[in-house]
Amino acid sequence: MNNAPRRTRFYMRRIDNLLNVQKIVTIHYQELFKGYASPEETHDFWEMIYTDKGNACVITDGVPHLLKQGETYFIPPNLPHYVECRDFEPNIFIISFVCRSEGLRFFADRAVAVPENLSYLLENVLAEARGTFVLPDFDPALKKLELQEKPNMGGEQVIKNSLELLLIYLLRQCENQSSPQEFFVSKIASSSALQDEIVRYLSAHLYGAFSLDELCDEIHYGKTHLCTFFKKQTGKTIYQTYLKLKTDEAKRLIRKKISFSEIAERLGFDSLSHFNYVFKHYAGMTPGEYKKSIRRPDLPAK
Repeated sequence: MNNAPRRTRFYMRRIDNLLNVQKIVTIHYQELFKGYASPEETHDFWEMIYTDKGNACVITDGVPHLLKQGETYFIPPNLPHYVECRDFEPNIFIISFVCRSEGLRFFADRAVAVPENLSYLLENVLAEARGTFVLPDFDPALKKLELQEKPNMGGEQVIKNSLELLLIYLLRQCENQSSPQEFFVSKIASSSALQDEIVRYLSAHLYGAFSLDELCDEIHYGKTHLCTFFKKQTGKTIYQTYLKLKTDEAKRLIRKKISFSEIAERLGFDSLSHFNYVFKHYAGMTPGEYKKSIRRPDLPAK
């Protein structure tokens, strides 16, 4: 009689990996200074930029994105980008890594608010990195991670696991949001908000001279990047938009029966002839023709 215990059969569950970080490329923690701008770069791996303190500006493919404290920006492979600090002195945490999982595409070229209850995972990554790799105080050009003489046991695996957990929890939290827009600071939304902010500034400065430098100082963006962004979004330059807004305001003043010379003076034109030239260019008729069109029911005002 065989008294051997009966072998119980178990079914092995294969683990399904939603996200798999294959390699860690670089890890930086940088305390940046006002006026700093990193060289533009493009590479074949992901980069995650987290603002630990203050605000920073991330420029991707010529489009600026204001990154506020507690937000992180995901830069996908092969997207030109750099960081600029025009009027801020932020502390930023950068992790570059290789991940070929399709799930990560959800974050591509987006800013994401990292909730406080997940910030410990970023702290884990940084703490393990400092105990595992030789990290200079400030070296934006760092291209290779070197192990310390006595690295943390399992440090690389802890970094990988903490990063994967952060990414999964961010995806999960986004999925649980009633409105994903509340969680993601999307590229479209931020671009639209920046465009609206520019137009609001222009509209508030119609009476007098316009200074592009003052606009850039007001909304904390570099002149070249702001002009490139606005032209790409609207098809017009900032100054063209400013003159169009002045023309619309001139129409309103003409309807109030204010003289052309007074309108020109109020709106900051250096001469009446300059006012007439700009008005005709943007309205398609002279101020006098526009004034006459208001009184003619067969020719509606533009």
